[in-house]
Amino acid sequence: MRPKHKTPIQLFVSQRVREIREQLALTQEQFSERINCSRGYFADRENPNTGAAFNLETINTIAKEFNISPQFFIPKKAL
Repeated sequence: MRPKHKTPIQLFVSQRVREIREQLALTQEQFSERINCSRGYFADRENPNTGAAFNLETINTIAKEFNISPQFFIPKKAL
């Protein structure tokens, strides 16, 4: 069973993904198509009120697709 809430690091990652999506002016559907996942999968992981979190494979896919460093998703200090 999945936790009901994200941990601080999971919230950080979700917020960073949202920042990228909003900077690119993409909807969740457009963004999820670019990274080859369903909108539902993506929405659950971006939503701060669910326990679903992005995994490293998805983070790597996002970094490749949008030409950013995977380090963007890692905070400078532990949370």
